[in-house]
Amino acid sequence: MTGRAVAHRTAPLDVSAAWELLRSVRSAADAAAAGLGCDPDGRWRWRDASPEADALADRYGSLCLAGPLFTFAQLGQSLDGFIASRTGDADYVTGEEDREHLHRLRALADAVVIGAGTAVADDPRLTVRACTGAHPVRVVIDPYRRVPRGHQVFTDGSAPTLWVVGADADEAAEAGRGADERAPGPRRDGGGVGAGVEVLTLRDRAAFAPRRLVRELARRGLGRVLVEGGGVTVSRFLREGALHRLYVTVAPVLLGDGVPGLRFTGPERMRDALRPPTRRAVLGEDTLFELDLRAPRPGEPGGDENTGPGQGGDEGENPVHHGYAQPLGGAQSRRTEGPRGDALPGAPAADVQR
Repeated sequence: MTGRAVAHRTAPLDVSAAWELLRSVRSAADAAAAGLGCDPDGRWRWRDASPEADALADRYGSLCLAGPLFTFAQLGQSLDGFIASRTGDADYVTGEEDREHLHRLRALADAVVIGAGTAVADDPRLTVRACTGAHPVRVVIDPYRRVPRGHQVFTDGSAPTLWVVGADADEAAEAGRGADERAPGPRRDGGGVGAGVEVLTLRDRAAFAPRRLVRELARRGLGRVLVEGGGVTVSRFLREGALHRLYVTVAPVLLGDGVPGLRFTGPERMRDALRPPTRRAVLGEDTLFELDLRAPRPGEPGGDENTGPGQGGDEGENPVHHGYAQPLGGAQSRRTEGPRGDALPGAPAADVQR
């Protein structure tokens, strides 16, 4: 739908049409042509739309306009902070509304990243099914080649897959190759996996650091990156300051114990805890928290670059570029509002994913 079509629309924009328009918005000019604008309070709205369509615009408008280089993560957890039961069962921690939200995030990403643990345990498809949209490139971080080659990301052919493995895991295969085939740098052979799967062998262990992985993906034209799981992988990206935004959905369910989500070394004092600008929204029975991680943390330098903690050498010299990221509409560090105008005193505790 074009800006001309929007200008002549005779009925309020519904959710389906609003989503199709949002998928095409990547610049201020795109937003204006689609009839999308930002209110003085920082919320994105359509010129003439249903309340549901406006809620969709407010939830995803800033993400659509975040620029070509943007890294975000999604987690789903129980109220007491677990992503799965003690047996690893994660079907489903959160509800159908959160599943749709996750698929919308996939549709707005160039690549979706998971770690080997999530790939082994869940055998996910990582495709867009609960809404319309193109499938992102599936990226599996698997330094030791733990993920079985029969898993769906390697066999279903639904979307391109990049299998990122380490040189140590590839040592046996390398021993049988000719000297001219053992040149340094990434290997891109199929490694016995299905069509549409590219194997990227990283010969430097430090190359698996989140910031370097993000840069490698950007070099391949995959600048908008969704980190979907699991807890270990998202924790690494968060700890090293490689995330611009984190979405956490909390379900009103108690597990008692199970598979935890985010885990990282925290501060000794509560006043030094990470308290980013935050919004919240209701997703059925669940609550979605949206955390803007671009603000400097205590003790970090200010400015546009997010030079997160725990980085060293190369990581500090080449921070993740923020593209043209838009701030969360109306978000403040102590008291914020979500798409429904719900006041949020303070910020939520650390969080998790299914």
